[in-house]
Amino acid sequence: MNALCITISLVTFLPAAFAQDNYAWENSALNTAKNANYMQQDEKDMIYEINRLRSNPPRYAKMFVAVRLKNAVEVYKTYGKGDSNYSISTFYQNNNVTSVDTNWHFSNEEDMRALQTLYDTLMHLKPLSILLPDEGIYKACIKHAKNRAPTGTFGHIDTDGTWPWDRIEKYSPSMRFGNENLALDGNAPVRIIVLQLLNDAGIPGYGHRYNLLDAQWTHVACYATREPLMTSKWWIQNFGVKK
Repeated sequence: MNALCITISLVTFLPAAFAQDNYAWENSALNTAKNANYMQQDEKDMIYEINRLRSNPPRYAKMFVAVRLKNAVEVYKTYGKGDSNYSISTFYQNNNVTSVDTNWHFSNEEDMRALQTLYDTLMHLKPLSILLPDEGIYKACIKHAKNRAPTGTFGHIDTDGTWPWDRIEKYSPSMRFGNENLALDGNAPVRIIVLQLLNDAGIPGYGHRYNLLDAQWTHVACYATREPLMTSKWWIQNFGVKK
């Protein structure tokens, strides 16, 4: 990857704003990580949730996105555009920073817009591949977590200069490419994490959303940092496509 520009953004969460849905969606065929004993239970649950989304995007939109969109419209009508916020996008090429852009937006307006585009996207999306767990990709997640833990923060580039796909291809040689989502506040239920990454309000290009919805992926691993590695719980979602 000698000439590739990536927008590096992190998502933070306000889980109190989104009550956990009580809607059941059980399908054992989607629980592909059930017997992946190298993962913790919440990590297996995260893969299950991602497969629910990918197996039937319109159903996911109706069950879990529609109510959030309705609430966001009501908030916008009642309270207006909301507070002024910004996100910072750092563009890299050849492992060097080429530009840093600050993107301003209004919180309520942006949340409504993001949810509307998400709902529309999912309602028109055909079923995507169901993802299988991969232990090599999981090891790539752990490598990244251990590398970044001393800093107390996360970015997509390790201190040795490696990118997500570098780590995925190294630890899982059967993969020809991969990518990564990062999320803070991992104590929230996995559905809340997935929905907030899908929403991606304030993130230019909705990069986390389109990682989750990328049709090329065949495999996945999800890792949650825990004490004593880190006191703040981070989620790492790594995706790969087999050669």
